[in-house]
Amino acid sequence: MLFLIDYENVGKTGMRGSEYLNVQDHVIMFYSEGKKHAERRSLDQIASSGCLFEICKLYRTGKNALDFYIVSRLGELIGSGYDGISIIVSNDHGFQAVRDYWEKRADCKRMVYLSASIEDGIVSGNENNDRTKELRRLRESLGIEGYYSAYTERMRIRTVLEKLFAGTAYETMTDEIQNLIEGSGKTSKVIYLNSLHLFGRKNGLEIYHKIKACEEL
Repeated sequence: MLFLIDYENVGKTGMRGSEYLNVQDHVIMFYSEGKKHAERRSLDQIASSGCLFEICKLYRTGKNALDFYIVSRLGELIGSGYDGISIIVSNDHGFQAVRDYWEKRADCKRMVYLSASIEDGIVSGNENNDRTKELRRLRESLGIEGYYSAYTERMRIRTVLEKLFAGTAYETMTDEIQNLIEGSGKTSKVIYLNSLHLFGRKNGLEIYHKIKACEEL
């Protein structure tokens, strides 16, 4: 993906999601003298992602000057052969005209999205990859009461397991054992098979028998 960031417009909120960038991305930050500082966190995440990273500082101030820079650079890159998804990170809805042009008027159609942040851009691009799936999962709307109820139950099970395996060779493995129980749907047969698979026959049997004998589970 190509990300053209109107940093003067979005500031640090527009950098949200920079930790999901990768080596296949191209990021260009457009900024001015009036807004020339960014959080180290975001810059480090961009640098460590392995993406192609550029900056472009406004040469002379003027109305919509940075917008023209962004549009010009986009046209330059598409004209040079870029045919992937482009994300203009800005809250300026005037860029909708740029999207309309490349998707409806240009001879060589291109996908251009307008997003408020890098994260929103990744989701809008709707690529079939792990980062898009993960972001959609994280952004899923959940009922607070239902989530808290599940959280409370998980904490109860953790306390039970810590007591159950305290003083044994498995007391440092309660997280793995809890994941085993929850991932198996608390079905005895599946817990038995998964326990043997994860911990080996001897240890798996011992762990399984402790779980099965515990009335609190």
